[in-house]
Amino acid sequence: MFFTIHRDLFTQGQVDVQNLNKVWNVCTDQHTFYQSDIDDVEATENSEWYGSLSDIDKMLWEESVAKSVQMGNKYDKVKVAIGSSYSPFEAFNFLSAPLQIILENSRNDAYFLKAIFKCFRQDSKAIEKHIDNRWIKFVMGGGSTVQQVIETELESFGSGRFTREKKDYLRCFVLLDSDKEYSGAPLKQGTRNLVQFLSENQVPHHILEKREMENYIPAIAFDRVTENRLFVEAYLRLSPEQKDYFDLEKGFRDVNFNSLPEEFQTFFSSVNEQDRVVFRANDLKRFTGEGRDDFKSECPKLFQLECVDKASLLERTLHQQNPNELKDIIQKIREQL
Repeated sequence: MFFTIHRDLFTQGQVDVQNLNKVWNVCTDQHTFYQSDIDDVEATENSEWYGSLSDIDKMLWEESVAKSVQMGNKYDKVKVAIGSSYSPFEAFNFLSAPLQIILENSRNDAYFLKAIFKCFRQDSKAIEKHIDNRWIKFVMGGGSTVQQVIETELESFGSGRFTREKKDYLRCFVLLDSDKEYSGAPLKQGTRNLVQFLSENQVPHHILEKREMENYIPAIAFDRVTENRLFVEAYLRLSPEQKDYFDLEKGFRDVNFNSLPEEFQTFFSSVNEQDRVVFRANDLKRFTGEGRDDFKSECPKLFQLECVDKASLLERTLHQQNPNELKDIIQKIREQL
């Protein structure tokens, strides 16, 4: 993220040197200081704050200005202008905060994202650097609690020292399952309400094209699943599109197939009767066969297997309406760094 120091900071009375120093000492590793406007440069160089800097910090500032000039005009990328759009206090609180990636389950669903980052390493260098430095935080916001997580974060900006709209201080990205049961299914009302809330608060988000994150696991990874092979092999016989919306944890509802919604029947109409029976009578709830329902904690670990690579992930998304979805997710996250 680009930030700058605007000349107006030094014409507003006493400068909040303490927080300005915090920004300079803490945030310049995580973010990019950009300053090429000659008036901003001169105002900074003539300020008492600049005069109080160590020789090393002055040299770092000069190097940053030189790099900024070489980059050309990038002020359209500047998110935080200290002295103009943000006070030093506001800037420090915003810039020093980690990016919160809110997931259905912060631990288990993170396997999906980390697999993408690993397999698309060239596109994810900045993201992995942020993870290594703890500048990215995976947060659990399962289902209806996503809104509560964000509302709690908004409430934390209630101090009078935060002068902008509370949503301006949020550093969040939300990744949601579509929970669709078949291609073309509408989003559930709860998801639509959540998307409206996210849009109103300008929270960047992405809704998966497939049903859930587990539906992105490449077929080759299921060779390692030893329990309930009858169910797994029937799943692997589904078409790529059917795999996208199949409930891997629970299979089909245990009712007559013809009593299921018409759209669902049409979408899975090519599934033979024998496999339909398998999907009704079996499931993967007890994923490891250890006598407890552990699908949600254990199935996502398949993303860690060496056989899950860039090629297998691309193969799993090639047929989608958006075959570039995985790279798009990476790009959306990069834009928030």
